[in-house]
Amino acid sequence: MTTAAQARLEAALPAVLARLQATPGAYAALWCGSAARGEANAHSDLDFHVLVDGDERWRGNWLVDGVPVEVFHNPARKVRAMFAAGDAATIAMYAEGRPVWPHPDLDALMAEARALYAVGPAPRPLSEQARFGLIDAVVDARALAETDDPMHVLMAGLCVHGLLPALFRARGWWEVKPQRWLTELEQREPSAARDLQAVLAGTNAEARQAALEALAMRVTGDLTYRESASARQLVE
Repeated sequence: MTTAAQARLEAALPAVLARLQATPGAYAALWCGSAARGEANAHSDLDFHVLVDGDERWRGNWLVDGVPVEVFHNPARKVRAMFAAGDAATIAMYAEGRPVWPHPDLDALMAEARALYAVGPAPRPLSEQARFGLIDAVVDARALAETDDPMHVLMAGLCVHGLLPALFRARGWWEVKPQRWLTELEQREPSAARDLQAVLAGTNAEARQAALEALAMRVTGDLTYRESASARQLVE
């Protein structure tokens, strides 16, 4: 069933498409994001990738009938360069998007993105320096939990913001926006989803910290500090 929020965004599509097609050098458009997936809410916007001729790329933001619109303009070769660089957001948008201004170049890019998305990125293990930083933050949160400091809620959230991208990278999963973390974990690693839910819904600092540490150890292995050093850099 189409929600009122989804219907409002879809109603703005003709006017948005007319403006896109009036952009000099533009020749194809892909509708992306939550609304393109049929998952819009009252705060969603309309997102588009537009293919353009020439050697320039740019980003535009505007309003159509009160609907926020965000548009990424790129030559096709730049999109392919972003694919090659492992740009997760761009790959996902081209893999999941809906063409609203078709063109063979757009069809080819979507096919390439879907193939890349199906394979997934190569796992990227946590570096020792990154591990140290994550553990340090979790231990700082532990100190707040031990005194039942109300700031523990904020600190736990900051820790999650560092831990979840690291977990996705280590597992070889495409990274997603924070609002999709829980849904993705429920599909990929339900026990991790339960840890995250416990951090988010914990009613006291002790329980919240226990869940945070369980989530952290999925990334760091344990919470013990290990000796490490960054690469040396010349000082100018």
